Amino acid sequence: MRSDLLTQITTNIAGSNISVSSELPFTSGGETLYLKNMKNFYLDEEQDDREQVLKTLDGYELEQNTITLNGYFACDAKNQPGDTSSVVANIMNANSVITGTVNNSTQVTTEIVEDVITYTFEFNFITI
Repeated sequence: MRSDLLTQITTNIAGSNISVSSELPFTSGGETLYLKNMKNFYLDEEQDDREQVLKTLDGYELEQNTITLNGYFACDAKNQPGDTSSVVANIMNANSVITGTVNNSTQVTTEIVEDVITYTFEFNFITI
């Protein structure tokens, strides 16, 4: 899922002021990569959560599987790129590339620390 989503995000924001990195958003030299390399979008690894939804008398178990991926990019809060709002919308719309799910959702939150604004995206994909 991560590679499909990353490919779609790359396509959706091509030509914008934000680049897409294939690296994971790890810490390098004591600083998180998306803060160190601002205006670069990073997508984290998949987090898989399985939950039993139903167990029948004959022993059949129905599970709900929620896969969550978090994505990040940061930029100067005072001088954001002019296309930031369309980049955010296009990143959020990339979840439509994942099929075979009963629910796809994306949430975005922002955090401003000093003069840096960080956009955090949470992609959730639910299958049964």
